[in-house]
Amino acid sequence: MSYSAKAIQVGISISDIRIHHPAFKGALEGVGRIIQLGNNLRHPFGACIIAPSGAGKTLLIESVQRNECGWPYLRPQSVLVVSLKEAPTVAQIQEDLLASFDYVISPRTGRKTNAVLFNILVAAIEQHDILLIVIDEFQHVFLSRKDEVRAAIVDWVKRLMSVTQRPILLSGTEVLRSIERADPQLTTRIASIFTMPDLKNDENWRGVLGGFASATRELVDLTVLTTHANLVFKATQGVMRTLKSLIMESAMIAIDAQRTAVERQHLQLAFQRLFGNGSTKDNPFD
Repeated sequence: MSYSAKAIQVGISISDIRIHHPAFKGALEGVGRIIQLGNNLRHPFGACIIAPSGAGKTLLIESVQRNECGWPYLRPQSVLVVSLKEAPTVAQIQEDLLASFDYVISPRTGRKTNAVLFNILVAAIEQHDILLIVIDEFQHVFLSRKDEVRAAIVDWVKRLMSVTQRPILLSGTEVLRSIERADPQLTTRIASIFTMPDLKNDENWRGVLGGFASATRELVDLTVLTTHANLVFKATQGVMRTLKSLIMESAMIAIDAQRTAVERQHLQLAFQRLFGNGSTKDNPFD
């Protein structure tokens, strides 16, 4: 099974669509606030984004990087992003941040050079006039079994904010809520917490489906999403990433079937292809 070039192009167009539901919009506006205030007032400003996998954290970060809101106070290439690995260390975080500036530190450094790396990183942030530092998957810090590693990273974040006087955005899963019980000197700096839970089957859900239908009107008719809103919710459980995957797949199936509108049978086949024949999930479109 393969898709035509036309179908793939439609899939690409749909993958670029961003629907700002209320929780997403609230978090995005909150990030805009800390960028503006954190770079203009002599006071530490930071925020946390807490959301389950697939709820849109990465999408939000990319939206900020691209400044899709058109904030006049955010310039291109002024957002520095790093995604933590499991069992992170201060050295690894600093090296990954420096890699974004094309700094190559080899061989991998030990604790004795962390101070040197810190100074290089601070200088790079100043030189490139970074306006926001984003650390994704920060829940790994609180999942660390070593208290001394967790404490070292928390102290490093506090120092980075103090020295650079730049706002920091931390993002991660529900485990990140542990930050509210962390070092008070950190929680008073990272004070704003925004959540983006999976969507519920309510008016916001129907608004999201309607948003996709409106955004794709010139590509393919997605009226079926609102017609079968309950079935689409059962299929995706309100997870934005799964929803977009289902929409892309069903749209490509419809295009290759030479249909101008996605139909229930296309959603049925898309569900089968998305989850595979080994899945135990019931197909709600059967």
